[in-house]
Amino acid sequence: MPQLMLTTVSGETTQITLRPDENTIGRGPKNDIVIDSPQASRAHAVITVEPAFVTIRDLGSRNGTFVNDHRIESQLLVHDDTIKLGSYEMRFVSGDQEFSHVEAERVSTEPRLLLHLELEDDPTAPEPLITAPGKP
Repeated sequence: MPQLMLTTVSGETTQITLRPDENTIGRGPKNDIVIDSPQASRAHAVITVEPAFVTIRDLGSRNGTFVNDHRIESQLLVHDDTIKLGSYEMRFVSGDQEFSHVEAERVSTEPRLLLHLELEDDPTAPEPLITAPGKP
């Protein structure tokens, strides 16, 4: 399965497994991956996982979606692409995409992953911390 690898300032890596079909990302609580950052739009982007390829599409976000430092509207993702949404940077890992027989099932309306970004008022402050549920 394809994944996003998100590395925190402290060096911890959060692994996000993408499921077949659409994986929504944004600040709003109904997204599959919720980003707690004022720089992210409520509905920021969607990553679509198909049997043969994976794409990312910006959903008209104010601050844009970037792949390998290029602002995109829609982009095919390849292994090791860097994705930037708001203050977050993730690395795409293609993984094994032979999963067309797997049926995606939404078991909860809760987001799969909530990322919290501690912001400082000082623009020269060190990079903000990113935390996942259950992690300080």
